[in-house]
Amino acid sequence: MADREGAAAGTPPWIVAACPVDPELAAQVADLSLLDWADFDLTEAATTALGWPSTGDLPGPLGERCHTPAGHLVHGEGCFSLPFAYEYFVDPAGELATDPWAGRPGWQCRADPPPGALDARLDAVAATFSALIGPPDHDVVHHPGGPARGRRWRHRIWRRGDNLLAVARGQDPLCYAPFEHAFVRIQPLPAHAPLPPTVELPDFLG
Repeated sequence: MADREGAAAGTPPWIVAACPVDPELAAQVADLSLLDWADFDLTEAATTALGWPSTGDLPGPLGERCHTPAGHLVHGEGCFSLPFAYEYFVDPAGELATDPWAGRPGWQCRADPPPGALDARLDAVAATFSALIGPPDHDVVHHPGGPARGRRWRHRIWRRGDNLLAVARGQDPLCYAPFEHAFVRIQPLPAHAPLPPTVELPDFLG
């Protein structure tokens, strides 16, 4: 879960917003994970061929480089990051004054979700990829702030040539802590190179 203990007392209800990753999209991402993500023209051509409109030379208003027909925003330069779920709250007097996902095509928001709602989304997407390309090569858990805090970020990672394909959760880069998100990431890493230590994975995949 997000660091709800780190949020101020009396905060508004938490929200989980999600945009589904179906088997068709997962298969497209699995194919993209075999490309050279240092080659911008190659990867832009590949996503455009899938019908994912590009923002061109400059990123979009939320830092995206393109978006899927389902509504996911795709981020990254020299890599690929597709968030599919966020956990947050809206506070008119706080850092996030309006809900960035409410009403966005393809996204569904649920206020006051049950415990584990974000992890359930994460597990479902990881299972979709496992059905396509087999079980992950690495399945590791990072505990932000130490195990005593109770926070648990699971990283399921597949080796895809000179790339990693990860389904993971971490701190939401668009907002301030304690908000978190779940995402699919394609991150270059030579096939012979070891996986970074678990404690370094959030920064490496961030």
